[in-house]
Amino acid sequence: MKFLICVPVVICGVLPACTSFVDYRGGTAFYGMNFDWYPEQEILFRIETDSEGGPVFTMSFIADGNPVPTVGFTENGRFSTMQVIDAPWTGPSPDSDNPLIFIPFYALVYHCATVADIQDMAGAAPFRQYDDPPLHVLVADATGSASIIEVGESGNRVLDLAGGGVLVMTNFSNCAWQGVDPEEVQGAGADRFRTAHEALAAFTGEMGPAEGMAVLEAAVNTVSAHPTRASMVFDPSGGRVYLAVAGDFENLWSLDLTTREISAWPESRGGNPITVDSTGVTASYLSGM
Repeated sequence: MKFLICVPVVICGVLPACTSFVDYRGGTAFYGMNFDWYPEQEILFRIETDSEGGPVFTMSFIADGNPVPTVGFTENGRFSTMQVIDAPWTGPSPDSDNPLIFIPFYALVYHCATVADIQDMAGAAPFRQYDDPPLHVLVADATGSASIIEVGESGNRVLDLAGGGVLVMTNFSNCAWQGVDPEEVQGAGADRFRTAHEALAAFTGEMGPAEGMAVLEAAVNTVSAHPTRASMVFDPSGGRVYLAVAGDFENLWSLDLTTREISAWPESRGGNPITVDSTGVTASYLSGM
């Protein structure tokens, strides 16, 4: 399966931040992501359109006036995030024609690739690492399949999750530490990795929007240089994204991909819904409401 993908320039500067999880234990999928970023750059939530005309939620930061998406979620439950990895630069030469490591993100989110397609892609040719900073990518779908894709020295490294369970990604190499007890893991984001696993263990088989937010709140990043700017829980069965902005877990939001409206959550908070399109709504706007 081939994908024609146009990609903007991505992230700049190594930043040990962001925490994502996938949870299939309750028989339905839930995903979560804390986006940690520089406080001076705006965050944008948008509803875009995939190659088949379906709605796609993306969260971006604004760089030089342009939105750069780092997490995406579709109406039928495809999910992907790309985050910094602390592994040394490796893989094909920067001047090679090999596909860049963030291509799986764009293929799954915008071009309707399945997790199986991404796994095939990872087996076909080594990805070329993005050098400022190096990245790894998580892809998942509502069927219970998820993978973390990383660039390896002699080929791609892939950690697959199938048939249930949980997967957590921060900033160390998941593939290098595969199978190791979370308490023994070392590297950038290992503390948040352990915290997320501990919080997830408290909700075995009971995951929902509130429980997902509790996991993200436990793993929130309070480092002033790159604090948690947005926390998102994704519910494929309901086609909704639940949002907390700037670590404010008291004033939450719910975005419906079908109606393309974002409203206060729970509804008892009141207020009128806001229509979200490809222009988007900023985190600053939501914080001021």
